[in-house]
Amino acid sequence: MNTPEAPATSLTTGQAAARLAEFTVVDVRSPGEYSGGHLPGAHNVPLERLDEAAGTLAAAATRGPLLLVCASGNRSAKGCAQLAARDVAAATLEGGTSAWA
Repeated sequence: MNTPEAPATSLTTGQAAARLAEFTVVDVRSPGEYSGGHLPGAHNVPLERLDEAAGTLAAAATRGPLLLVCASGNRSAKGCAQLAARDVAAATLEGGTSAWA
């Protein structure tokens, strides 16, 4: 039986900034978008490659919380749902990198 995915935990820029050192930040935008600017310490794993990286991200999640980011928050929310389907918890940044700037 399929159950609906719980919505991803969504953090404001202030909440994320206050806890940034705790997070493994995963930027799910394209490499071109990422190279144009990203959150400090962010790792680029494009959304279409997230399933390939799920094992590595699951291991990272055992060491501390994951924060997924994109330009607006839409792709990162999709990424959180993909990871949740694999029992990997992650939060998303409200408004994405556009709000962070």
